[in-house]
Amino acid sequence: MKQHQLHAFLALAAGGSLTRAASALNRTTAAISKSIRELESEFEVQLFERTPHGMSLSAGGRALLPRAQAVSAEMTRAHEELGALRGQHAGHLRIGLTPAVSVLIAPDLVARFMQQHPAVRVELYEYQREQMMHRLDDGTLDVALHAQPSFADTQPDSRSQLVFETSFALVTARGGRYAQARALDDLQHALWIYTDPNGAQQRFVNRVFVDAGLAAPARTLMCTASVPGVALAVKMDALMLVARPILRTRTELVELLLFPVLPQLRVWCTVRHAATAPAQVGAFLEEALRWQARDTSD
Repeated sequence: MKQHQLHAFLALAAGGSLTRAASALNRTTAAISKSIRELESEFEVQLFERTPHGMSLSAGGRALLPRAQAVSAEMTRAHEELGALRGQHAGHLRIGLTPAVSVLIAPDLVARFMQQHPAVRVELYEYQREQMMHRLDDGTLDVALHAQPSFADTQPDSRSQLVFETSFALVTARGGRYAQARALDDLQHALWIYTDPNGAQQRFVNRVFVDAGLAAPARTLMCTASVPGVALAVKMDALMLVARPILRTRTELVELLLFPVLPQLRVWCTVRHAATAPAQVGAFLEEALRWQARDTSD
């Protein structure tokens, strides 16, 4: 696979049409089409199918896509690392964050890292955990900071290192109709805001109610972004589970001590698989572990 063929394949997969792929690469549609035919001849498989809406990946194209993305990412990193060796810059670091991490530790941790390594070019991207781990595997990200609640169905892999641990708090609007609630049955008809798109958080809350002999709350709102979720909880007089450090900084929230057990929240740092990790990746992991030590000692 030649570089221009790789670029043509990725551009067509992303754009869904020869016209958009040609525009993205500043090439002609004939040149894009030729590159795709050459790839299909080389691999002896059809990579795209024509549809009424453009061109979509075939089964063969879908199999090739993650590998092509990984090759492209490795080529980009090779250019960056060689540039760093020539003294052009101190490297490039792409960090993925889950929504909770964006609020909890990312501002402090990233600021500290950039103060220590001002020449490193840092990019931050927010994803749900499953999307982010895929971005690590295909080489789009170098590092992932992801929150793992104790009620989650998945566990961190062997690459992950713990950098932060806290608990959740059950909160509502201070001065709202539920601020003086004294029992779970006072909350059955409230609006509950959940931030976990996989449903594990809602299942945890439902179990608490069912174990208390009550029906699970029926009124729910899914909001995967933490900051808007908190704002909505205040605006709509809703209930929400938030990480305890968020409660400390939001005076408009009040904690309700009505759950027998509160779930825990751990933040993990995971680096992508690579034969050799760039220096800036190791430096960020070291800063994350130092940050954990400082936080633990406070």
